[in-house]
Amino acid sequence: MGQIGLWLKNHQHGRASVGYWIAPGHRGRGAASSALGAVSAWALQQPGIHRLELHVEPWNEASWRTAERSGFAREGLLRSWQDVGGERKEMYVYSRLRDSP
Repeated sequence: MGQIGLWLKNHQHGRASVGYWIAPGHRGRGAASSALGAVSAWALQQPGIHRLELHVEPWNEASWRTAERSGFAREGLLRSWQDVGGERKEMYVYSRLRDSP
């Protein structure tokens, strides 16, 4: 159906990253929103995690709408942020803070 992950690489700075994907045949049914909401709520209850971040390509409206429905706020556009398949991609950066709903 899909997967969701929580990365703790920057845990010592009070941050964690989250990412998700849903297989094409399962999209549009709320699975990503449910999973993202549950993982985010759990992560922000963990000691030392005050901020969750996620990155979404600007063309991926379904994904950034999922992030927004799950309490994430768009902070801006990261230009030439990451190499994806040999091409530099822009990414929206989103965050959800411990004190957010």
